[in-house]
Amino acid sequence: MYISNINSASIKLDKIQAERIPTSQNITIDSEEHLVMIYIHKGAAHYTYNGIEGEIKKRDILILNPEHTIQISPVRKIEWIKIDLSGVLFTSSTEIESMDNIFIISDQTQTIKHYLDLALLEFQEQFRGSELILRKLIECVMVHVLRHHELSIKDSSIQIRHKEIDDIKQYIRENFSKKITLDELSKLVDINKYYLIRLFKQQTGLSPIDYLIHVRLSESEKLLTQTSITISKISDVVGFHSPSHFSKTFKEINHMTPSVYRKQYSKQNHIEF
Repeated sequence: MYISNINSASIKLDKIQAERIPTSQNITIDSEEHLVMIYIHKGAAHYTYNGIEGEIKKRDILILNPEHTIQISPVRKIEWIKIDLSGVLFTSSTEIESMDNIFIISDQTQTIKHYLDLALLEFQEQFRGSELILRKLIECVMVHVLRHHELSIKDSSIQIRHKEIDDIKQYIRENFSKKITLDELSKLVDINKYYLIRLFKQQTGLSPIDYLIHVRLSESEKLLTQTSITISKISDVVGFHSPSHFSKTFKEINHMTPSVYRKQYSKQNHIEF
């Protein structure tokens, strides 16, 4: 979702290779210090991650954050492209406190596969200028992943937790219904606002304002599904104060209007306000 984060992340392609995996071969992948992306070109497999089982199939992309392990058992002969990246990891852009470290997305148009085929050729042959082309191709892959799926990325080069960032997140969660500005947040923790934006993105994958928007939208989703108060009132309660702006932002993130979301997900027992 937050494609601009690509510019602030130190993405480096460490390795890309095509592999064939027979049905008789079970594989354990330990991402270690790398982000691992696996594009399934042919075949299918079961996987196990932290006791959770699932399936991956043709045109799926499995993303495994650094320092995690997954077991893969082919059910049909697999052909895949495996990419090791450093300097970046994925997070959910819809569940702002999510601890997920594995993601599976689909490339139905095969656009991502096209970029990976080109990257594989450049990596293997090392033509003149291949390093520059590889960097751009991997950025294209990341953009397409973020464009079509509810994911964000963050720079993994700095993993130290900053108390100031936690303080800001708590402040936003407690005051999301009010008007909050970057200048206000900057004064709260006594950090230059431009440096604050960079730190916040490194820690969360989002800017402070993007985080605020997601807190507001998360709260609005609860009100839409658990209450019968009007959408205009919800807009005001969660801090948008403009129903049209609220509806536009809600649709950009959820791909449906608040009214459609309410009809699709509302619960039977509404709470009146």
